[in-house]
Amino acid sequence: MSTNASLTQSEFAEGLRHVGVERSSVVLVHSAMRTFGHIVGGAGTAVEALLETLGPSGTLVTPTFTFAHEAEADPVIDPKSDPSEMGAISEATRRHLHSQRSVAFRHSFAAIGRRAEVITQTDPALSPFDLRSSFGVMLSLNTQILLFGMTYSSSTSHHFAEWVCDVPYRHTISMTLKVRGTDGSIIKQPMMDYQPKSEGGSYYGSRGPDFHRLGRMLEERDLVGTTFIGNAAVRRYAMRDLIDLAQDEAARDHNIFRTPEGQQEILT
Repeated sequence: MSTNASLTQSEFAEGLRHVGVERSSVVLVHSAMRTFGHIVGGAGTAVEALLETLGPSGTLVTPTFTFAHEAEADPVIDPKSDPSEMGAISEATRRHLHSQRSVAFRHSFAAIGRRAEVITQTDPALSPFDLRSSFGVMLSLNTQILLFGMTYSSSTSHHFAEWVCDVPYRHTISMTLKVRGTDGSIIKQPMMDYQPKSEGGSYYGSRGPDFHRLGRMLEERDLVGTTFIGNAAVRRYAMRDLIDLAQDEAARDHNIFRTPEGQQEILT
């Protein structure tokens, strides 16, 4: 139930268990902390509630994406110091004492727990959505996706599904970037990015991205757990279920990830 009262760590953990977060699992969390209402202790409390629920054999993963580098003429990727642009809970995970972080141009991850190293220590030269990337490793570990106060439009795993389905309107870009090591030294590192192709001078042409269609299909198949934690609507679903469904649907129509022709707004 939603509430205007302050949310404690134990109440947060109870909500996680109610939505189906299991001990020893791997979870990828997309979050908007403001949607919860007041949390006693702030973002750190949310992180500790997640770690408490997962237990010592579980793994918490958050996106720590950094889009600011796109606007820089000569960016230096600094995994140790670059702040996450994905919200307070993501940043609290990145700054946690036991956190590890992957190296990427935009799509890095922070992880805490048993599988943190194998998820984050992937080859930065790979596409961020390669099956050997952090996404591919999470898929192999049966990762559960949690949306905290966010819609399916914030599910970056849908972009991973686009890569797996080899949609024709996106492609991989090769680049060489500078990366700052933990000792302060800077090296040049081949990297890749996954971007929409420009159709008629604009991304997606006359269509827009629409990740809600697959989300609704997952819900219709009872593959999504839902609850409220504080004031935030929470959804949980398996990355594997999303990828399997996307492959089935994209085999019939690769535009399953996009709005109808001529409709550029995101459907809700």
